[in-house]
Amino acid sequence: MKHESPTPLWKTWLKTAAKSPNQAVLIDAETSHVMSASNLTERAEALAKQIGSAEGKTAAFCMPNGFRWLITFLAIQRIGGAALPLDSSLGIEAQRSTAKKLEAELIWQNGMMLPLSASAKKQKNVCLVKVTSGTTGDLMPVYCTAEQLMEDGKNIIATMDIRRTDRNLAIIPLGHSYGFGNLVMPLILQGTAIVCATVFTPRQVLSWIEQHRVTVLPSVPAVFRILCDIEEPAALKPLRLAISAGAPLPSEIARKFNERYGVKIHNFYGSSETGGIAYDQTGAASLTGRGIGKPLKGVKVTVDSKGRVVVKSKATIHAKGVVLPDLAEWNDLGELKLAGRSGAIANIGGKKVHPTEVEDSLRNLKGVSDAWVTVMRDPRKQDYLAAAVETHRNLLDIETDLSKHLAAWKLPRRYFIQPMLPRTERGKLDTRKLKSSLNVKKS
Repeated sequence: MKHESPTPLWKTWLKTAAKSPNQAVLIDAETSHVMSASNLTERAEALAKQIGSAEGKTAAFCMPNGFRWLITFLAIQRIGGAALPLDSSLGIEAQRSTAKKLEAELIWQNGMMLPLSASAKKQKNVCLVKVTSGTTGDLMPVYCTAEQLMEDGKNIIATMDIRRTDRNLAIIPLGHSYGFGNLVMPLILQGTAIVCATVFTPRQVLSWIEQHRVTVLPSVPAVFRILCDIEEPAALKPLRLAISAGAPLPSEIARKFNERYGVKIHNFYGSSETGGIAYDQTGAASLTGRGIGKPLKGVKVTVDSKGRVVVKSKATIHAKGVVLPDLAEWNDLGELKLAGRSGAIANIGGKKVHPTEVEDSLRNLKGVSDAWVTVMRDPRKQDYLAAAVETHRNLLDIETDLSKHLAAWKLPRRYFIQPMLPRTERGKLDTRKLKSSLNVKKS
């Protein structure tokens, strides 16, 4: 192997591993197999030699959560590459086409690092390429330096009080912004162990928390909802911190989870371009639904004249800050409350309504665990609202209850109601599938 220049993430990991080389840093949830810090370093070094050269190039790889994911990521850091983790559900050809679209020069497949393009596009100081769908739904690369990632990790660790002695359960994808900041960076920065789960059922989540002494559970509202519905739930004695991100957390779920397990869920808000933004440190905002918390330590958040969220920190991809399409306002306690996305306001009979207002009203209805509302147009090019609702209740009951909270002109014209709405690997509602369903289904 050529003597490649390792990234700062690799150098940081070596320092972390040297402090406690025999510490268990990876635990397989299913088999209970353990990997120490020194063993993880050795495995990454060996793979780096096998890969050869990747310095300054973007190297894509596609695999589920687990030891191999972390070994591969660290190996790419060892040889100075920029890692591009792909959605683990992609097939072989989809992996290649997606990697090319995201301008990767290399891809790890079939035990080899294969070239994707003849001309290598150097990305200065980049060590991770996040993937975001943006506002259009099209995949776009977000180039992150080690300095930005480490700053984000430090902000998260300090604000959430994630400790070196904690054990994080990895059921959210390691390669997505949420998983990387909350799972991978605490490992690299301070050796916080990760309990890895490739696939899981809610019942397994509960048993793994007790079996592997998991103390921190970062997850998404859909998983917390299912955990709330399990009959005869476990005590979850080791768990001290539950974090929810990726989608709005209904206060009903936060309250029910706290009642059943004695653990509060803490709302967390972030983006691929900024890293972590705001966090509910006490869990009180999540219980009441009054907001998503206050800015993380080291992060400055403002709301501009158009109501958009503006984030500035050493973790943002632009030094001057990032303007997000999310609309927000501050509540009386200095907590951020999201109010939808810019450009998504419906004009109904000359009156304007934001879909988020209707979503919030739907989520607050009894028996509704999630909702998504979008603006559509009829053949006369008139705006109307369409709603996808996750509930076991019937359409008539939902419409009747919603009419008690909203003016008639704000009520959705079209509904798609299911006990479980489709979601992406990230745990977010699959808006493409939902929009397609709303186009053809009345109820």
